Amino acid sequence: MPGIDYSKWDKLSDSGTSSGTEDEGDRDDREHDDSSRHPQVTRLEYPSRVTLGPNGVQREQAPPTASASPFRETSAPPKETHNGSVAVACCPIKEESSRAEHDTGAPKASSYSTRNTAGRRDDDQECMDATDDDEDLLYESLARNGGREGSHHWWTQTEDTVTVSFLVPWETKGKSVTEFRLYEACSTTAPESELHQAHLEITILVPPACLTSASGGPSASPGPLRIHEVFRYPVKLSEDLIDGCWQLYFMPKRHLRLLVVQLFKEAVGCGMTLWWDRCFVTDTTSVIADTPAIPDRKRRTQATPGLKEKAEQFRKVWADAHEEFRRRMQERKREISE
Repeated sequence: MPGIDYSKWDKLSDSGTSSGTEDEGDRDDREHDDSSRHPQVTRLEYPSRVTLGPNGVQREQAPPTASASPFRETSAPPKETHNGSVAVACCPIKEESSRAEHDTGAPKASSYSTRNTAGRRDDDQECMDATDDDEDLLYESLARNGGREGSHHWWTQTEDTVTVSFLVPWETKGKSVTEFRLYEACSTTAPESELHQAHLEITILVPPACLTSASGGPSASPGPLRIHEVFRYPVKLSEDLIDGCWQLYFMPKRHLRLLVVQLFKEAVGCGMTLWWDRCFVTDTTSVIADTPAIPDRKRRTQATPGLKEKAEQFRKVWADAHEEFRRRMQERKREISE
């Protein structure tokens, strides 16, 4: 088969009429189409505002002036607040964080690096100073549906979240928190079982003057403040959920500085809500004896007909499952001993 000669294709031209002639209107349309195929480039020397309208493209001749600048000063370094607050990891409580930051005007500062099992990235952190009104509301909510474990921590819960607030030295800053880890390990109550629990480890470097001994005097051998707790019930440990899950809260009125951690509960079943009776396995004074009397749970039960019967049924199934688990563990111990 002979090859196709493409050398004459560039000379081919279409015609608007079958007779090979064209009128003046067709020629003008074709010239307009040819000119429209060539782009017109306009170089902008500064950020400009361009308007597309019936009259074509219109561009402002003068550069627009910014109505607000994201920088307070051209080269001013980040400033600390009156109480020395600096940046800390952002908690998932977006609404409260943004509202309190707007009320107090707490500026953002430099970022730092913390570590967890997946390796945390350097983040821009933010702090929060509570005003008197916000502080009262925040303090009242520290133990809602939960409790207070002495002078160590408060904990509160909703249907799907749990929030624990650790009391830390007043001089604690964001850069003082050198380690924050959430990981899963074997159960501390039953090491021989395959049950895993969520562990929380926090390391805080504070000035030596802030550390005191048991007698109330200065600490003889100052060192980092370490917090290691084991959650009583499972929590979600996805990196997307625990990344930036803690934040420092300052309460000048009560002279309290809290490290607040908010996590999501692990679902026990489809459509089931587990109300915790304690936050950590070592909790004693903050244990809830009557979980059906939890305020939010009681309110939800009263507002939803038939929910009480469903909760009783779930409680019975849960107790039976625990009893079966204990029985199997005892049988396993006997088999190992034999």
